[in-house]
Amino acid sequence: MIDKELWNTLDAMDPNDVSRRSLAEYNPKTHHYSLKVFNYACIVFPEKRTLQYGNVSPPPASEFYLELSVINYLIGASDVPLINQWVSEKQFPSGPIFFRGHHEMPTRKMTLVFGNNRDDFTSISLSLGAKKVEGADIAFEFRVFPRLPVRLLLWLADDEFPARLSFLFDKTANLHFKLDGLWAVGKLIESILIAIASQRTK
Repeated sequence: MIDKELWNTLDAMDPNDVSRRSLAEYNPKTHHYSLKVFNYACIVFPEKRTLQYGNVSPPPASEFYLELSVINYLIGASDVPLINQWVSEKQFPSGPIFFRGHHEMPTRKMTLVFGNNRDDFTSISLSLGAKKVEGADIAFEFRVFPRLPVRLLLWLADDEFPARLSFLFDKTANLHFKLDGLWAVGKLIESILIAIASQRTK
């Protein structure tokens, strides 16, 4: 469960301002936001402190990181256009200090699962609405939130080198999230991809 103060902060905000900044839709009758998360409709009720999906069954995900990322996005999103300049997490101010140790971007598990499995990485990414882009051996761009695209770049394992995976963000990403919020988004992506892959092996 996330800090109640985050819900309190969102509930106290002007819904028109939140909608303008985040590109979410607000329903004044039911007092909820509808926000695109990947290619799914996420319904957010600030007064009730609840979050649910629309009519389409969502992919499995960590409820904690989903709720944390969604609420932080609605609170922090800025009304700025994407600039299509891609940077690693460590290229943001203070990134080299923050993204290390416990806060390294969560690449290890995904590398283990997909490092020898291009097909699963491709099909799972496409199922989440991602589009294939240039980079590494294979790379996809996920529209996690309307103003937050995230790219995953995967180098497959071969006889000489182990597999590796990297995150890239539009250079505007830190205008919508603090660094710990970007890390939480990474954990959300990890939880979804790993959970879908695990389902396929059962």
